[in-house]
Amino acid sequence: MADLPPLKYGKVVGRFLANIADGPDIDDVPEFRALSGTVTFTAAPEKILVYGSEPPATVVQLPDHYVASLDEFGHLTWRDQRGIRLISPDAETNPSGWTWRVSFQLDYEGSPVAIAPYSIEVPPYTPGPDPENPDEGSTGLVDLTLVSPVPGSEGDAVVRGLSVVDVQLVGDALVFVLDNGDELDPVVVPQIQAAEDAKQAAVLAQQAAEDAQADAEAAVNSFSLSVGDVTTVPNGSPATASVLGGPPGWTLNLGLPEGPEGPAGSNDWSEITGKPATFPPTIGPGPTEAVAGDDPRLTDARTPTAHSHPASQISDSSAVGRAVLTATDAAAARSALGAVSSSDPRLSDPRTPTAGTVPYDVHYIAFGKSSTCAVGLGDMPFGLKMQRAVTFSKVAYRCNTAGAAGDLVVELRKNGTTIAGSSATIPAASQVAGGTATGTFAFAEGDVLTVYVTAVGTTPGTGLIAELKGLA
Repeated sequence: MADLPPLKYGKVVGRFLANIADGPDIDDVPEFRALSGTVTFTAAPEKILVYGSEPPATVVQLPDHYVASLDEFGHLTWRDQRGIRLISPDAETNPSGWTWRVSFQLDYEGSPVAIAPYSIEVPPYTPGPDPENPDEGSTGLVDLTLVSPVPGSEGDAVVRGLSVVDVQLVGDALVFVLDNGDELDPVVVPQIQAAEDAKQAAVLAQQAAEDAQADAEAAVNSFSLSVGDVTTVPNGSPATASVLGGPPGWTLNLGLPEGPEGPAGSNDWSEITGKPATFPPTIGPGPTEAVAGDDPRLTDARTPTAHSHPASQISDSSAVGRAVLTATDAAAARSALGAVSSSDPRLSDPRTPTAGTVPYDVHYIAFGKSSTCAVGLGDMPFGLKMQRAVTFSKVAYRCNTAGAAGDLVVELRKNGTTIAGSSATIPAASQVAGGTATGTFAFAEGDVLTVYVTAVGTTPGTGLIAELKGLA
């Protein structure tokens, strides 16, 4: 049987840590390590009666089956789940209002840790709306860190008393029938017998007046009985019954014995021993843990107190680093690093410039001053071999004398291949002033640069020079 309606259940959680001196870390505050061991829960009464179950049941609590363990973080766990479920006493149980006793068998690294046992009350537990985190927003959750220890109590057990279920008239007495089938001693009502005697006398003495006979009959026929006060009498006392009033109406008062009273525990706070003066919260991210007062997420975060640390307190600093941090001037800092001043006279050795930043211009004479321009490589068919990598961005072509008519078309070649974008078409009127071409003309070390005339006009002019702008 996995459940026993109408029983209700509570949930108990807790976390237990050992407070030890500061360990090998960067701070100097004590450490808090998880305890190991078990926590046993024992119900105060030896048994509880569940009248409302179908059929009614007597439940015997077995403490050996209520032993929870602590996980590696010190949390109370049952079957790898945090928290343990316990029966919650309520009006459906007899006794009601009983407590659970919590006892501890804990240790830290094999050394026993003593925590005095105490009793707790376990209300019904209702989980919160999030099934992944049912304790968030729940009601009735009991945290052993937060609850105050309460004195042990077996609850207020009630032995059910007897009730009157029937009243019978036997002769001149009333007989009361109890719900267990027993009958109380008959209660004699003298007036009933008197009424019967009067009736009998009227019947036997026919000469009696009809009025006397009517009165006697009316007394009997109008008899009524109602229940008045029903009170309890001390346990062990006999039940009592009394009839008052009449005629014709009578009132029945009953006194029924109480059941035995269960042992009462102390509820006086001053009589509870071993209680702490305060209950410090556990700081952490969990649903039952508190946020630190200086947490930066709080809207009223405190401004930290100004303070300083000497360089010697930087745990991973070196002697050189500390000397630089504490240097009084630039000379002391350079001395710590072994560096020289920017004005040191020894800094006369030139540095190799960064590639691609040094100007590298070339003047290439394709045709001598008296040579007539013609299609081809002119007076330098062997070209110019690059001794370093260079990139040209502009080339200007100009002649010594202009041709009579027509355009002069000139281009650059690399290793005999035309370089795209390097060609310029120069009309006769502009051949002395020159024409230009721009672009990115890259040469690697060892590439051969040549200037090639691809077309000339009528009666070409003389001389041709190519002036290249570049960076090496």
